[in-house]
Amino acid sequence: MSFSKTKFKYFIGSICCASLIFFGYTAWCATRPMPYSPPEKTAWLVYWDAQSGTQELSATDNKYTGISYFAAYFNDKDTLFIPDGFKEEQTLNRTKFQPQYEYLTIVNDIAGKNKNSFKDIDVVKRVLDGDAKRIIHAREIIELAQANHCNGIDLDYEQIFKDQTAAGDYIKFIKILYDKASAQNIKLRVILEPSVKFSNYDFPKGPQYIVMLYNLYGLHSGPGPKADFSFIENTAERMKSLPAPIGVAFSTGGCIWGDNGQKRFISAQEAKSLAQENHVSQKRDAKSNDIYFSFTKDNVNYTVWYADQNTLESWIKKAAAMGLYSISIWRLGDN
Repeated sequence: MSFSKTKFKYFIGSICCASLIFFGYTAWCATRPMPYSPPEKTAWLVYWDAQSGTQELSATDNKYTGISYFAAYFNDKDTLFIPDGFKEEQTLNRTKFQPQYEYLTIVNDIAGKNKNSFKDIDVVKRVLDGDAKRIIHAREIIELAQANHCNGIDLDYEQIFKDQTAAGDYIKFIKILYDKASAQNIKLRVILEPSVKFSNYDFPKGPQYIVMLYNLYGLHSGPGPKADFSFIENTAERMKSLPAPIGVAFSTGGCIWGDNGQKRFISAQEAKSLAQENHVSQKRDAKSNDIYFSFTKDNVNYTVWYADQNTLESWIKKAAAMGLYSISIWRLGDN
C-alpha cells in the first residue's frame, strides 16, 4: 500500500499537530498555577498532652486562626466516640483564646474493648458501604462536631487510597459530608497523605484539602528528616491537581533511632535535652534545615533528627515560594 502525496502531507500534518498538542499540554502542566488558599495558620492540640499544648499556644500571641482537637475514634462497634481528656483539652484552650475555627479531627483508628487498630481501612469500608450508610456516617460526624461546639471538621482517614474500593467510596463520601456540613455552616478540611496520587482522583470541589508534608523519614525507615526541601517541592507540584482551597501540614519534633531496632517519635525539647545530657554537638542538614546528632548509651548507638523553630520557618517559607500559604502544624506541645 502506498500514500499519495496529498495523503502523506495530511499524515505528517496530523503527527505535527498531535506533537504540538502533547508538548503544549506538558508545558502547561509544568507551569499551571497552584490552586489558591488564603493565608492562615492552624495547629493541632491533643488530649493526652493538653496542658503542654495549651501552654505553648498561650505563648504564641494567638497567631493561629484555627485549632484542631485530636481526635474522634471508632469503637469496636464502628461508632465514633470522643476519648477521655478531650473536654480538658478543649476547656484549657478556651481559657486562652477563641480561634475563628475549632475543628474536630476524625480518624480511622479503632479503640475498643476487643480491638485496637490504627489507620484501619476496613472500618471505613464498612461505614461507607452504600449511599445510605454514607449519609448516616456524615450525620454522625456533624452531630459529634456540633455536640462538642466545633465549627469545623478535619476528616483524617489514612491509608484509604491503597484500596481502590475504599478510595471510590471515600471520594463519594467527601462530597456528601461537605454538602451536609456546609448546610450547617461547618467548614470541612480533608487531610491527605503525600503518597496519594492526586491526579488519579476526581476530588470534589468545596472542602479544603490539607496534604501532610511529613513522615519522609520516621518509624517506617532509617534516620532522616520528617521533610526536606525537595520533598516539599515535589509534593507541591503534584498538589496542583487538587481543587482549591488547599494547604499543607508540617510536623514538629522528630525521631530517635537505635541500632538495636528501637525507634520512636520525640519532641523538640526532648531532642535538645538528649543532646545536652550526652554532651554531643548538633549539626544542621543543608537539604532539610533539620538538626541531627548521634550518641551512644548502654552500648546502643542512637541517631536523632528533629525540627526546631528555625526548621519549621524554613519549610513554611519554601511552601510559600511554591504558592502554598495555608499552614497547619502537627502538633503543639514541648516545642
